[in-house]
Amino acid sequence: MSRVRAVVRPLRSQRGVALMMVLWIFMVLTVLVAEFGRGMRDEAVATQNMAEEVQARGVAMAGIGQALYRTLQTRQDNTEDETAEVDPDQWRPDGTWYAGEYGGGKFSVRMIDEDGKIPLNRVDEAMLRRVLTNVGVIGDEQEELTDAILDWRDADSMKRLHGAEADYYLGLPEPYTPKNGKFDAVEELLLVRGVTRDLFYGTGERPAAAKGGLKIDRDQQPPIALRDIFSVFNKTSIINVRYAPAPVLRAVMGGEEDDVQAVLDARASDPGSALTLVQAKVGDQTIARRLVDRHAKTMAIDARAKMQGADIQARIGAVVDLADDNEGFVVVRWFDRLPAV
Repeated sequence: MSRVRAVVRPLRSQRGVALMMVLWIFMVLTVLVAEFGRGMRDEAVATQNMAEEVQARGVAMAGIGQALYRTLQTRQDNTEDETAEVDPDQWRPDGTWYAGEYGGGKFSVRMIDEDGKIPLNRVDEAMLRRVLTNVGVIGDEQEELTDAILDWRDADSMKRLHGAEADYYLGLPEPYTPKNGKFDAVEELLLVRGVTRDLFYGTGERPAAAKGGLKIDRDQQPPIALRDIFSVFNKTSIINVRYAPAPVLRAVMGGEEDDVQAVLDARASDPGSALTLVQAKVGDQTIARRLVDRHAKTMAIDARAKMQGADIQARIGAVVDLADDNEGFVVVRWFDRLPAV
């Protein structure tokens, strides 16, 4: 008769497996709890940042309101004499940043007279050639760029001698048709043949000729960015030198930085003196007649703001048309978000 021997397995291995399973469960739970906590923290931070941005936007809008109020108040005070000297404490639309506080936050706001820039949709060939020369575009490339800009803007499909029409743009690796109409934004210049990013943004780098770049001769002076001197909001054919930014003065006058600085220094104490100085430097009477001295009529406002102790900055902007009758203004374009600076 055979005997049946009972085999008793040691409990140690079973306990080890159970312990490992418990440890793995705890590890998984720890990871899940950590991820959940991180997600909650991220959500809380995002909510806080959003709240700070909304508050900062309100402060930035207050800055725009303050700029408009001061501008309209100044226009009303000087209605009788447009050439009257300006109070040194006045906020001028010349690109200067002004600071203020509102609702627990701080704002900085600047105003730029769009009529103090070169009218991209109204500038004629002579002025355009002069400006490109002073920017540093020289030789045949200047003729090509001048004609290309005018071809893009005019309504017909006839190519100027050195210009570009549909046959060129449709032959590009990523083809598109030319506008054959007015520029809606200065950024459209980047679509025009010969306008490099360096030329548009004024980065100071010399474009490579092998890549179709232009020959740039800037004579060791800071580069002038096309985006800083042209405007699509100046609907006239004139330039208001009372508030024209320094890059515009350089592009119109030519010469050295000292010439521009002399105009800026004189304008700071007597805004009406700029016109005579710039016209004398320009020399060409045809171009000099397109320069005027007057109050701003179309103005870009740029405002940025932060709440006290916060890290999030809001930046907004607007272009406004100031009525000639001093009764108010019309918002031409609103920028809900601008890149932080």
